[in-house]
Amino acid sequence: MTAARILVTGVGGAVGGELAAALAERAPRARLVAVFSSPRSRADFLARAPRPVAAALQPVVCDLADPAAVAALTAELGPAGSTLVVHAAANVSWTASPEAARLGNVEVTRNTAELARRLGDSRFLLVSSAYTATSGWEYRNTYEETKAQAERMLRAEYPDLDPAVFSCSLVVGHSRTGAISRFHGIYPLLGLLERHQPPFLPGDRDGRIDIVPVDWVAAELSGMAARMLEGRPVQDVVAAAGSAAPLLRELVAAVVAALNRHRREQDRPELAEVPLVPFRRWDFLRRSVDAWNVTEIPMPNQQFLQRLIGVYRPYFENARVRPPQGVTEPAPPWGEYVDVVVDRWLAEHPRRPARAAS
Repeated sequence: MTAARILVTGVGGAVGGELAAALAERAPRARLVAVFSSPRSRADFLARAPRPVAAALQPVVCDLADPAAVAALTAELGPAGSTLVVHAAANVSWTASPEAARLGNVEVTRNTAELARRLGDSRFLLVSSAYTATSGWEYRNTYEETKAQAERMLRAEYPDLDPAVFSCSLVVGHSRTGAISRFHGIYPLLGLLERHQPPFLPGDRDGRIDIVPVDWVAAELSGMAARMLEGRPVQDVVAAAGSAAPLLRELVAAVVAALNRHRREQDRPELAEVPLVPFRRWDFLRRSVDAWNVTEIPMPNQQFLQRLIGVYRPYFENARVRPPQGVTEPAPPWGEYVDVVVDRWLAEHPRRPARAAS
């Protein structure tokens, strides 16, 4: 009998890459196919992956936005006893245009579901976000809206694939090493604090920012995938921290403390405490600094600051997220890994030396 197969998309991304590594260890009897969006993405992953993980994969390249390329991949893959498709590829940008977000999150999901259907005897596991839902939700950006659209489409049009959904929260680095392949989510905030030293930030100081480490996400997702591969019924999973997530003021204070530890080691001036102010006050203060030409309050580049705060504003004002559901273990306490997350980001984003005066 032909062996079972697990096909994972989005392996070049943070969750997909960590999932492929977990599956390589967890499901050695299954043939593991890793789908990359480009030859460069494949090369980058194989260069950084541990040798046993790279050896366990059948890496293929396919533009999942191209139906013809997806059809060709069907013939390339050939038969298997059964196939589990774990669709982790997505356009994760919070600022993507409606057209780009729909292509990356709805049409690519449709094409991947068509691939699963052509492969025969397949089940489908969609990786989505705990920051969205298919109903009763006010979407904060095109990412949330199109991920919900993809889930509704999958359930309506592909019931034969017995689809299940794994929704994870805002992913940060590995809980022990801080490693992550893509610095999205909270990482631009680290750059703002370290490089631009804002005197204050807008946001609900008592709102929670639900973050989870990528290794815990991959462990929960690989366990769900293993159960599906065995043909067992599964319930949808929401991998979130819930009430254990940090308050925004706690997270900002912890990040500043971690950054200051490095600054002390480098004999650099420490960052001051960064207070959080309501957005109404933030808007007033920002306009006042400009109108009154206040120089005592240093501010980052206005265009950069407005763009970045505009991205985060919906979450700093309304951090609604779905509660944990169906996980086998609670998320690790955020205080145990925030320092290594910051350490890893700093290691991969070293401070540029100041230019010499001419």
